[in-house]
Amino acid sequence: MKRAAFIVVLIAIMTAALAADTSAFYPVRVDVVKVYSHADGYYVLYRKGTSGVGGVYIPSRWFVAGGKAELVRGLDPSYPYMTIFYKNDKFDHLRLYVISDTHDSTWGVLSPSQGAGKFNSEDLNMEY
Repeated sequence: MKRAAFIVVLIAIMTAALAADTSAFYPVRVDVVKVYSHADGYYVLYRKGTSGVGGVYIPSRWFVAGGKAELVRGLDPSYPYMTIFYKNDKFDHLRLYVISDTHDSTWGVLSPSQGAGKFNSEDLNMEY
C-alpha cells in the first residue's frame, strides 16, 4: 500500500514539473546588424538565414510599459540582438537588446524621408 501511494505521489510530482516547463510563448532570437533610429521608431537590420539580411520597422509607440516592445541597453558582448515572442503562432511582443553607446557602429540614423509612413503597422512581419 505504501509503495502504491509513493508511486502516485511520484507521478504527480513529475507531472507538475513537466507542466511548469511549458510556456504560451515561443521565442525566436535573431542577430541584429544595425539599428537605425528615427523620430517614429527604429529600423532594425537583422540576419536571416545563413547569408541574408532583413529589415523591420518598429514603431516607437510600442516601447511603453506593457507595450509590444522593450528596449534593453547594455554592453554585453552578445549585443545587439532581438528576441521576438510568438503566442499561438502570432507576434505578441519583442525585446531589442542594443549597445548603450549610440555612437557605436551598430547604431545609425534613418533620414525622415526614408522612414516616412513606414512605422504605421500594428504587427511585426519578420522574414526568416
